[in-house]
Amino acid sequence: MIIDLHCHSVHSDDSLLSFEEIARQSKEKGIDGVCITDHETFVDSNVLEELGSISNQINIRIFEGAEINTDVGHIITFGIKEYKFGMHNLKFLYEQVAINKGAMIWAHPYRRIINDNETMTPEEFQKRLDQTAKSEIFNYVDAIEVNNGRGSDFQNHFSKKLAQLTRSKMTGASDCHLTKDIGTWATEFETDDIDNTIQLIYEIKKGKYKPLKIN
Repeated sequence: MIIDLHCHSVHSDDSLLSFEEIARQSKEKGIDGVCITDHETFVDSNVLEELGSISNQINIRIFEGAEINTDVGHIITFGIKEYKFGMHNLKFLYEQVAINKGAMIWAHPYRRIINDNETMTPEEFQKRLDQTAKSEIFNYVDAIEVNNGRGSDFQNHFSKKLAQLTRSKMTGASDCHLTKDIGTWATEFETDDIDNTIQLIYEIKKGKYKPLKIN
């Protein structure tokens, strides 16, 4: 099953995409499911009903999550239902996710470390890898996003090497904000039996998946 684990709709202040546009264009590109992970925004009952309607109409599974900006990086979360003061602190965020039996993925780990199209010596590259591998984030997340559709090849290369160095589980996602972003990268799970967010959380923690380039 192919799922885009990181998508932004108009409910994020930096995205222009509707739920339907994300779902329809992802489906056209062969993606089986999408995760709505807007910034510090959670799906309420009205939105959940809308997502269910779109899911049935387009025949694509839609899962709900949220991207949280912490003091050490952006975290894709699944399981929590509301924002609580203090979630900018990674440990507090982890505690809230754990209480709700959720999951966490480190989004675009190259951010603040590797600039777009930056060049450097192999020695400097390894130095940044080694420094980043010491991040406390690895004590809390279930996986890291090694292929981000808005990242450069070099930035994503850094993320993959980081995952290999830390023996982290790897995901891919579009991180779509604009039409052109939809369906670039996703994550291929070994199972097709993911019908809801609870099952998605279980499979993220299980770790049987890999990044998949869509186009």
